[in-house]
Order: sequence, then structure tokens, then C-alpha cells
Amino acid sequence: MFSPTAPSGSAINNVAAGNWQGDLVVKLLLRDRREKAFKDFVESYNSLVQKLGKFADRNAELELSEKSATEKSASLSREIEILKEQGSPINQKRTAELEQQIQSLKEERAELYKTQGTNAQRLLDVNDMLRNHEETAKKNKEEIQRLTEANQTLTNKVDLQAQVLREKDVTIQLLQDEVATLQLELGKIDERMKDLEKENGQLLQRWLKKMNEEAERMNEANLFYESALEVHAKALEFQSGVVIVDKEFTPKPVTFTESGIGSTRTRSRSSAGPVIIPLAVAKKLTPHDGEIHTIQSSADGSMFATGSADKTIKIFDATTGQTKQSLSGSIQSIMHVSFNSSNDMIAGASNDNAARLWHLKTGRIRLTLTGHVGKVYSSRFNGDSSKVITGSHDRTIKVWDLQKGYCIRTIFSFSSCNDVVPLDEEGTTLVSGHLDNNLRFWDVRSGKDIKELTGIHLGQITSVSVSPDGSKVLTNSRDNTLKLVDLRTYDVEQTLHADGYKTGANWSKSCFSPDGRYVAAGSLDGTIFYWNIQKSKLEKTAKEHNALVCGVSWSPQGGQVFSADKDRTVCIWAGGLR
Repeated sequence: MFSPTAPSGSAINNVAAGNWQGDLVVKLLLRDRREKAFKDFVESYNSLVQKLGKFADRNAELELSEKSATEKSASLSREIEILKEQGSPINQKRTAELEQQIQSLKEERAELYKTQGTNAQRLLDVNDMLRNHEETAKKNKEEIQRLTEANQTLTNKVDLQAQVLREKDVTIQLLQDEVATLQLELGKIDERMKDLEKENGQLLQRWLKKMNEEAERMNEANLFYESALEVHAKALEFQSGVVIVDKEFTPKPVTFTESGIGSTRTRSRSSAGPVIIPLAVAKKLTPHDGEIHTIQSSADGSMFATGSADKTIKIFDATTGQTKQSLSGSIQSIMHVSFNSSNDMIAGASNDNAARLWHLKTGRIRLTLTGHVGKVYSSRFNGDSSKVITGSHDRTIKVWDLQKGYCIRTIFSFSSCNDVVPLDEEGTTLVSGHLDNNLRFWDVRSGKDIKELTGIHLGQITSVSVSPDGSKVLTNSRDNTLKLVDLRTYDVEQTLHADGYKTGANWSKSCFSPDGRYVAAGSLDGTIFYWNIQKSKLEKTAKEHNALVCGVSWSPQGGQVFSADKDRTVCIWAGGLR
């Protein structure tokens, strides 16, 4: 039975609908209900304890009375015996009175015993009632504990839903920003279209004027030609059977050529040296103060760069291993670096949700690309260095126009992107590897996926690379395998694995050799593995690192491989097997 002062459920609900004052009142009412829930039990228990004390005192008094009566009875019995021995009528009368008193005392004692038994039974009943109250209190306490846990679970769910709502708000804000950007771009396109239409009208008028002038010149030429024929015919009439035939004039044909329209684009490659599998360490460096996350060779093989948890990018001479530059400006760790085709810029992806572009001549930041809401794991240039493609933990891929300095396309990839690579020079098609183990191909112009390959790996894809001839894609995964995917059929051609090979990090990068014959990857134990993809077998291994290798990069010259491990060690490999 609850206290009449405890608040009812409806009262709590009515108060809960109010403001913060109502919430405070609800909490106070709940506290009163909790603290006064057993008030009646406690008062009943205290009353029973007081009654039990009174009964105990009464019982002690009765026992004393019984003892006194027993002693008095014994004394009277002795007196009766004495009187019996004396035998006088007075003594007999006195004896009878004493026996009557004894009988009365016995009855009184029996009554006391009966009262004592009743009190004992009442005491047992009170103890049973007390145990029942204690069991009820225990059950109520367990119920309160269960309800408290349920309330905590519901509170956690509410907090989770609030977090989900905040994430949705961030996504909505991101979409709104993208819509505003697209509207701005659309407005500029409309303005450009109007300018082009105006220019087209002017060009059309100029063309019509030019054609009219050409037609007038043609008419004049025709009149001249006709008059010349008439003169020639009249001249022939005066000749006596002799016909003079002019030599024909054959003009050289004029040829017009168009460049850049519908023509096939070819790549000009610098001549590279012979490709070898380097097995000896030419240089060993420890250039950074923090863990190294990425390493990449330049397009001409004269330099390579590393990105580290110390927030810097370092540029090295590929031959001597000397540090040429140290680029700073990132707020958090550098996760990926890449050179552009002309080797005058480098892009760095960072954990501070941004990517940055540095001029290598000045060592200064040219652009900071902000817009992602998660860590940026990959940043790469397209062929002509007019765009940068970034992949992020926020499940988006962004294409940045470097002339305009802002994002021109955002692709939602449904999973965190660990690496993304353009498949053509213009960067209109992309391939990306994701946390959900899937490989996806994208059309940048439409922002839609061309193809999604699921089930090719059992772990997340850590890197993607395109073969030198552009026909295959190499994937590296946390399931400790590498896959070669044919870009014509989207089929897995080969699965590369080896005993002892384990992918060490979610951002571990593998690479092709410059001639496309070999694949190199670093393992968890610091070993470099080389596979021959023409023979589909492991060719060689080399061990120099003592920590997991985060990335390898093959020099375009073919004779060097650059590798870096988590323990801040960089190795330049040279000399080995052709």
C-alpha cells in the first residue's frame, strides 16, 4: 500500500507536459514516491515492535506474579502440612482457605500460560507479516531497479536518435550547400549560354556577311569568265582552222585540319629504364617525428614524398635520399599524397577533413579544399592537373575544379571511401575502394555509378591502382589478398596471396611496376612482396622493415621502389632481379 501523499501517474504525466519547472516537480514527486513507498510498512512494523515490547513487559510481570504465587503456594502448602499435623478446626479451615487460594493461583497461572501462548502466536504472526512486508519491499526494489535500467536504455536510445538527427542535419546542410553551389554554377552556365548565344548571333551575322561578299566576288568572277569566253570565241573565228588550246591550270588543293576535336588522345611517356625487382636497400631514412601513413613517387621518378602523423609532407631526392622540402600547414595527420603530372604540385589528404595543394617551387599552400565532414583518405590529380579527386570517411567523393577553387561534383558512395583513382586523363570516370568491401566505378558527369562489384573481397578495400596500359585495376584488402579486375569485363582475372602476407592498415597501398608485369605490396611484418602477374605467382620477397608497411611506390624509371613503415622508417630499394 502506497502513501496517500505519493503522486499519481496522471499527475506526473500532466506535470511532465510542462516546462523545465514541471520537469523539476516531476523529479521531486518521483523522489517522494520512491522515498515514501514503504512508509506504511515501516510504521506498521514500528507499531508491532512497540506492542511486542509491551507484551514482553506484561509477560515478565506475569512471570514474576507466577513466581510469587508459586512461592506463596509453597509457603501455604507448608503451612497446611503444619496445620494438618496440628489438626485443629481453625487450622483445617485455614487449610481449606489456603487450598482454595492455591487453586485460584493455579487457575491464574493457567490463564497466564494461555495469555503467554496467545502473545507468542501473535508474535509469530507479526514476524510472518514482517517477512511478507520485507519480501514485498524486495520485489518492489527489484522492480524499481528493472524500471531504472529500462529508463536508462530508453534514455540511451533517445540520445542515439538525437545523434542520428544531428548527423541528418549535417547531411541536409551539406546537401543544401551542394544545391546552392549547383544553383550558382547553373546561374553562371546560364549567363555563359546567353553570352554564347549572343556571340553565336554575331558570328552568324558575320558569316552571312562574309558569304554575301563571297557570292558577290563569285558573281564578278563568273561575269569575267563569261566575257573572257566570248573574247576567246571571237578570236577563234579569225583563225583559219587553227585551234589554240590553253594548258589546264590545276590548282593545289587546300587542306584544312582540325586539332583537338574528336581526335584520339595519346599519352606521351618519358622513356623509362628497365624494370627490375629491387631487393637491396640503397638508403634507409627516418625523416619524420610521427608515424608515416603514405609514400608516393613523382611522375618522372626524380622525387618521392611521404606524409606523416607529425602533420608534414617531406619531399626527397630519389637518388640521394636527401630531404628537399618539408611542407606544413595541415592541422592533423597526412593520410595520402600524390604528385601532379608536371611534378610542380603535390596534393595531401588529411584527417582534419580537408585536402591541400602545395606549390613545390615556393613550398606554399595554393588551395585548401574544405567541404568533407569526415577524414579525407585519398586525393589525386587528373591528367592535366585541372581537377583533384578526393575520397573521404564521410561516404562521399568530391571533384574539385582547381581554376574555380571549389567542388564541382559530389558523389555519394554509401560507404566510407579508402581510395579513389581516375580512370582517364580528364577524370570523367573514377574507381573507388570502400569500407564495405565493394569496388565502385563512377561517371563524374552524371554523378552516378557505372558498376558496383560486390563480394570480390572479404575485408575492406585499402587501395586501388590502375595498370600502366589502363586495362586493369589492382585492389588491396584487409582479407590479405590482392585482386586484378579487367576493366573491359569487370571480372576478377587474378587473386594474389602468399603465406605470411597480411595487410597491416586500412590505408595500406600497393602498386604496379611501370611495365605492368609485377605488383608490389607491403605486409604487417615489414616484408615487401613482389608478384609476377604474367605467371600468377609470388616472384620475390624482401625484408628490411620491422613494422607494418603502410605503402610502396615503384619509380616510373623502373629501377627503384620506395617503401615506408609505421615506425617512421623509409627505405629506397635498388638493384635486384630483372
